[in-house]
Amino acid sequence: MWGFRLRCFALLGAGALGLHELRYLIGYGGDAGRALAEQGHGYLDAVTAVVALTLVAALAALVAALVRGAGAAKRPPRRWRVRWLACSGALLAVFTLQELVEGALSPGHPAGLVGVAGSGGWIAVPLALAIGAVVAALLRGAEAVIARFAAPLRRPPLRAPRSALARAPLQVGPRVLALLASSGAPRAPPLRGW
Repeated sequence: MWGFRLRCFALLGAGALGLHELRYLIGYGGDAGRALAEQGHGYLDAVTAVVALTLVAALAALVAALVRGAGAAKRPPRRWRVRWLACSGALLAVFTLQELVEGALSPGHPAGLVGVAGSGGWIAVPLALAIGAVVAALLRGAEAVIARFAAPLRRPPLRAPRSALARAPLQVGPRVLALLASSGAPRAPPLRGW
């Protein structure tokens, strides 16, 4: 379950960064870099590094699930449309919150709804729907890959319960009994001093 959550977090983080960058590219065109610099988006370099690390961790968790044999989820996956709308809504909410916080904290960024919807900010809605569809498809694809290609779980060999072994009498074959009863049977060394 934690692997699915990590994949969600990593893909939604990458989607949110992509949504933010595409919104500025579409809204400002060739001046997108200047607009990002003037409006206080310098923190995005650190965020991009964190998102890249989570994407690597999510990929490693996916490979580990395949090798470990995690198998399919115990519950049926959500319908694609539900997941698509949830991902798109989450991306749009992150974008809106991000723009509102940037507007409140950065002196060069427009504040309030002008910061969210101004200069072509409305394009974030169809972009969130498109990127949400990609994120939902990637999540569904990862589940399908795990369900299809995960190595079967290796089960330890079956052993009798310990209580059954304790109750079973020691059975010694007739040849072993004859050897132990013979005069040349090996004996323990004598104790010193006796």
